[in-house]
Amino acid sequence: MRRLAGTLVLASALLPSLAARAGASLLVDDAGTTPDGHCQLESWLRLAPTGAADASAVPACALGGVEYSLGGSVASTATPAELSFGLKHTLRDVGEATPGFAVSVGSTWSGHAGRPGVAVANLIGSLPVPGLGLVHLNAGWSAARGHAPAPTFGTGLEHPLGSHWLLLAEGYVQRGAGPAWQAGLRRTLSRSVTADLLMGTDPHGRWLTLGLNYSPGEG
Repeated sequence: MRRLAGTLVLASALLPSLAARAGASLLVDDAGTTPDGHCQLESWLRLAPTGAADASAVPACALGGVEYSLGGSVASTATPAELSFGLKHTLRDVGEATPGFAVSVGSTWSGHAGRPGVAVANLIGSLPVPGLGLVHLNAGWSAARGHAPAPTFGTGLEHPLGSHWLLLAEGYVQRGAGPAWQAGLRRTLSRSVTADLLMGTDPHGRWLTLGLNYSPGEG
């Protein structure tokens, strides 16, 4: 459950280098989308050691094979709210022994500028690896207003720890910016609800993320 628009809304003072990434509270997207005719919600609170915080929510619904997401983020600082819009289409579903593929595009809308800020495009692959779990690979481009497009790359891992826990680990890099890393746990609370606890770091600092997600058919 990683959605393009989720990390688009992270263009805030707390974590400026995380703007325009795929994956909601995660940095790396997977190849799955919400089933047609269903909706999901991803929400998270991100905290920095300085005491700064931002809260984000990203509802998404799927229709005609395309997932549409519209997200928002507010920060505890004076940074204006951010809005984001994303589209994602799964080209092939991931299976127990077969990889899945998807494409996504999206953009942000800054409350300060009153106009689109960052646009992204992403190619996504998810590969099941026996004994390891799901490995996700992202390759794409991020283009901020007034700047040349920059290539991006990310890789992530979902490793099962029993029937209710997942170990999450991932790395992300964008040309012109230092790498970012994040790791933590996901707990299945019910068939449709999961909770995340993640710790991450990049050249701008460290953070802790608390996430709560609803998606039909999870767990």
